[in-house]
Amino acid sequence: MPVKFVFLDFGGCIDAPGIHTRTLFWDAFREELRLPNEERARFQEAYTLADKRMMETGEAKALGLREFNRHNARLLCGENGYPLKAGEAAADRVTRLMDGWIEESRESLLELKKLVPLGVISNFTGNLSVIMAEFSLRPLFHSVTESFYAGASKPDLAIFRQALATQDFKPEECLYVGDNPTNDIAPAKSLGMKAVLIHPPGEKRECGADAYVETLRELVRWVQSA
Repeated sequence: MPVKFVFLDFGGCIDAPGIHTRTLFWDAFREELRLPNEERARFQEAYTLADKRMMETGEAKALGLREFNRHNARLLCGENGYPLKAGEAAADRVTRLMDGWIEESRESLLELKKLVPLGVISNFTGNLSVIMAEFSLRPLFHSVTESFYAGASKPDLAIFRQALATQDFKPEECLYVGDNPTNDIAPAKSLGMKAVLIHPPGEKRECGADAYVETLRELVRWVQSA
């Protein structure tokens, strides 16, 4: 059955080619602060706490990408006692990478939109529409289903069901594209959707996806042939 609607994750899919934002922040902080590998577990715990705080308080709702990343960095610095200036420099590294990737994604999304309508399903902190507007992405999407407003976060099936209800195609006619086997591929498949895993070069992880791609450009070709 051909694909008639494509949902995509935002973080790790549109803003980075299969790389989780948590990993981007770790790499940037490690470089800027010369953090040892043993610090990674503590860093990831702080990242989880920062994300949870922003989800609970809504304090990031008005923030564009650069200030959002800087705000995240300030929370990480406060939790782990890192120097603020270095943390903000790390955040700016992440933003520069994302700026480039989002611009690359836009070209592929324009091509994909010629084939099928598009939607977003994403765990995000209330400011996804702000960032999408910042990069002129919102007009490309029929719907945006964001966990902050949906009241459910992936892998909860509720957020996928909300997104599916925004359009008229059956689940088996819809495709979901994400970078996380647990949060993205498994729930989409359990609802009968097709699923594609986007991953960094050489890091393919078999997870029951219908296809594996390294870029959204590859995704366009797969949808054309599906």
